[in-house]
Amino acid sequence: MGTTINKLANETELFANLAKGDEHAFETIYRHFSKRLFPYVLKLVKIPELAEELIQDIFVNIWINRQTFSEVSHPSSYLFSIANRQSLKYLKKVANDARILNSITGYHETLTNETEERIIFRESVAAVKTAVEQLPAQRRLIWELSRNEGLSHDQIAEQLQISKNTVKNQMVHATKYIRNFLDGKAGLLTGLIIMLLYSKKI
Repeated sequence: MGTTINKLANETELFANLAKGDEHAFETIYRHFSKRLFPYVLKLVKIPELAEELIQDIFVNIWINRQTFSEVSHPSSYLFSIANRQSLKYLKKVANDARILNSITGYHETLTNETEERIIFRESVAAVKTAVEQLPAQRRLIWELSRNEGLSHDQIAEQLQISKNTVKNQMVHATKYIRNFLDGKAGLLTGLIIMLLYSKKI
């Protein structure tokens, strides 16, 4: 996959212990690889908060299926395979439409007429705005500074004089709320798809 992996000194032993249910080994593997998997997953899903959520899900599944690592020859590479497979599976699941998934970056350009698809798109964008308006004041402000103003987490933290972790946590909660809000609305694009489009300021 062309991914550079910094190998742990005792990697083989750690993964062997993980397969046996060693929680300390799991924690060490998580701390080492979560940082390396994040940019890879982010490249697939585009939104940092979604990438972080997926990383958590990936490691939950790694722990649940830890015994499989006793049969893996190159466990570090296998982790990236898991991340790739689970990220793509997630995208396909929430997209629920291969056409939208395959043309996500060019979706807006294809909607040149006042078609049913364009109406759905507009209603979906309106639903995002409604969901954002329902967020607590600070969370809404952080979301808008990130999505509308394009500020980084560091810039938002400095501007609001709060910690970067607070910004990060508020964005995660906002993203989850908006996704759930959109997914609960019949007839709209799925939550992830519309948020990807919305984040590109279409």
